[in-house]
Amino acid sequence: MNKLLINTPQNVNFEYTLAPVGSRILAFALDYGMMILYVFLVQLFFNVTHFLEGLDLWAMWGINSLVYLPVFFYPLLSETFMNGQTLGKKIMKLKVVKIDGTRATFYQYFIRWVSNAVDIFLSMGGIGLTSIILSSKSQRLGDIAADTAVISLKPTLNLRETVFEELAVEHEVVYQEVYKLSDQEINEIKDIYNTGYRRKNYEIIKALAAKVELMIGRKSTERPEQFLAQVIQDHYYSFKDN
Repeated sequence: MNKLLINTPQNVNFEYTLAPVGSRILAFALDYGMMILYVFLVQLFFNVTHFLEGLDLWAMWGINSLVYLPVFFYPLLSETFMNGQTLGKKIMKLKVVKIDGTRATFYQYFIRWVSNAVDIFLSMGGIGLTSIILSSKSQRLGDIAADTAVISLKPTLNLRETVFEELAVEHEVVYQEVYKLSDQEINEIKDIYNTGYRRKNYEIIKALAAKVELMIGRKSTERPEQFLAQVIQDHYYSFKDN
């Protein structure tokens, strides 16, 4: 599975999993299935209620244009207000981001939306699919133009893979002050650390490290992620035989 590697200004590597082609196709099918269902229900309402009867052609055209407008703008508006997701992408746990992993702008969502005409509709999806397969970052033409990528939010790493390494028998406890932390507190630290790593949010990890320094009463000279990993390991080693 393709990966998108991002290096933060703090020299910490975050790894994103690029959305598989199959997941993107399913998300697209879900979105356009809901859009078709909306059109069907609106048309059914008009037929049952005879809402448009007696109106001239201009009035009918105006009402239809207004009612179907949400369908036309749905991809653009949903990605804009749902932070890079449509309902289909949310169900499939996908998200549009800038190529550097940060939140995309409205302009970038707009470029992707306009490019649907070429990527999807004019070629029946052929151009977009071909571009995704051939691109090193799984980008359709709209993504390339907008400098975006679609990533998967499904967790691929567990806590042991992100924080823990197997402790050697001769493991040296660096922070003796870990005795001040209860099991509940260390579990909360692990949960928050994992949240920051999963969200690719280094600010969470920095804030957590500062808080833990206050909790144990000792400053660290290590990078925040190294400090937290060491504290968790020290706590585990110190109490594993208790």
